[in-house]
Amino acid sequence: MDPVTVAVVTFVFVGGSVFLGAGALLRWIPAIRRERLRALAPEALTAGSILRWDAARAGWQQFAERLGRMVSPRDVTRLTKYRQRLAWAGYHDPRAVWILAGIKAGTALVFALVYPVAGVLSQRIMPNLLFYSIVLGGVGFLLPNLLLRSRIRRRQEAMVNALPEVLDLLTVCVEGGMGFDGALARVAEQPEARKSPLHQELLRMILEMRAGRQRQEALRALAYRCGIQEIATMVSVFIQTDRLGTSMGRTLRVHADTSREQRRQRAEERAYLAPLKMLFPTAIFLMPAFMLVAMGPPLLQILTILKQSGK
Repeated sequence: MDPVTVAVVTFVFVGGSVFLGAGALLRWIPAIRRERLRALAPEALTAGSILRWDAARAGWQQFAERLGRMVSPRDVTRLTKYRQRLAWAGYHDPRAVWILAGIKAGTALVFALVYPVAGVLSQRIMPNLLFYSIVLGGVGFLLPNLLLRSRIRRRQEAMVNALPEVLDLLTVCVEGGMGFDGALARVAEQPEARKSPLHQELLRMILEMRAGRQRQEALRALAYRCGIQEIATMVSVFIQTDRLGTSMGRTLRVHADTSREQRRQRAEERAYLAPLKMLFPTAIFLMPAFMLVAMGPPLLQILTILKQSGK
């Protein structure tokens, strides 16, 4: 490489190492953290609410939001669809759609520049530069969607698995004499269950009801945020029971038994599919080794016989 390239690479390496080291020191060593020298703001002394959006964000989030507002589509239908998917993933902030659009644009740009930068650093002309840049840019543009879809799938699976326990607790509370709203609050506000996505959504629904939202609207909003058929069915049952005035405890017990049976059937289905899923890795990775062990000695004998017959 020429001296200019060596100087640029050295500067980037040394500067990046210094910045990373300084960031690690400020983050992991309490004695030199900058936050210890600051006075706490008045709003920092009060606990935040799940219904409020934090105004203080990281620098990359602010940059992604500005970029997303410039490149995001203006179609209301597409923006609503993105907001729904972000709500399914647990991102309820209205600004999350702009941050997602900015992240997609940023990753597309970074991935598109990887191939040309590699050609500059290696000091040679890269073949099919435009084609590979477009392909890598498309991969970078689709990568956030894949990560978002994976998070939605994991979160919805956790909600479905936690649903029978939640219904059992609601049944015990209602049959013990508590009202339905009190039972929901008792289940949602358990400290050990705050990490569960379903409990977080229930807590959000309780706070919305305390803020003045009607119970039926809060239940429908819960089904919308979760995006799961089981929870939508549960919400419909609760609304119909509330309208007709029937026993909520009996309804909860029947629905809890049904949900537990559905979870057992899903587990059995996965157990039945496990041998089928193991068939392809076995055929790909183990069969060549078996064929080599089985056919190796006969092939060696055949080659030996052919060499002797050739002489």
